[in-house]
Amino acid sequence: MRKAMRSWIGVAAVPFLLAGLVQAQDRPPPPPKGAPLSGPMAPASKDPAAAPAGTYHVDLEHSSVVARVLHRGLSYNVLRFGVREGSLRWNPADPASIALDVTVDAKPFYAPIVYKILPEGPQSLNVAKYPEARFVSTAVRVKNGGRAVVEGRLTLMGVTKPVAIEAELVGVGQSMEGAPMVGFTGTMMVDTAQFTQLPMARMVGKVMVILDAEFLKQ
Repeated sequence: MRKAMRSWIGVAAVPFLLAGLVQAQDRPPPPPKGAPLSGPMAPASKDPAAAPAGTYHVDLEHSSVVARVLHRGLSYNVLRFGVREGSLRWNPADPASIALDVTVDAKPFYAPIVYKILPEGPQSLNVAKYPEARFVSTAVRVKNGGRAVVEGRLTLMGVTKPVAIEAELVGVGQSMEGAPMVGFTGTMMVDTAQFTQLPMARMVGKVMVILDAEFLKQ
């Protein structure tokens, strides 16, 4: 009787063992050490003081430059540029000490549009000779509502001229790994006639440049 009972218990336990094995196979493996944590992230803040002072580096995945180029006073063409590198020295308690240095790849992206005269060609941006553009801030003037004017010097096509960015704080938060992050948007007007004597570039006139960037404290 006892032998039969033990046999019956062993047979009855098989489905539970199989079910446990299936669940173990379906359960995702634990994330490797240092991997991003899953789950909802804390909402971003609009308070500049929420980002601790220090040096931040640009997040290349979440940063870009867009230029809206007026075509003969009739319409706008849009070009997009990638950011190569950048740093932000951040101090919300002392805005005058804030400093920005960003380098942008001068090669534009505009697919699927096909231009007769290539924007990156020798008649326009001449990317082969001038592969990048750089902005280095010289002063920051804080305004209300998370806004500021970032004055600086833009080097484009080998020429350096003073320009200003009308900047706005988008948000302060944390990366998926918990590092402080801060994000901005801004606009800058660039007069191409100040940077080149090429007829094609000069006839473009003033270009509105839209800048979006996230910076990560490391």
